[in-house]
Amino acid sequence: MVELRVLASEDDWPVWRQARLAALSEAPHAFRARLADWPHGGEDRWRARLTMSGAHNLVAVLDGDIIGVAAGMPGADGTYELRSVWVSPRVRGQGVGD
Repeated sequence: MVELRVLASEDDWPVWRQARLAALSEAPHAFRARLADWPHGGEDRWRARLTMSGAHNLVAVLDGDIIGVAAGMPGADGTYELRSVWVSPRVRGQGVGD
């Protein structure tokens, strides 16, 4: 069963780092950010990403492996922008994104 984890604390930075690097490595064409922009940012940069005001970050986990990510940020007029979505190729088409 897929477990969704809300990354609600800056202490979740190692999980966010693992998920984000997996997504950027597997699907570099799908994101504005590039893999080269992130690995050398250090712990402070990863923590800062999780503490952005109004940010909402989720990872999907199956059998202990991160298989998906979704992140949203506050947008204009009180709306939210879906900024990042990724699902591992090994589980695509199986409803993880739902």
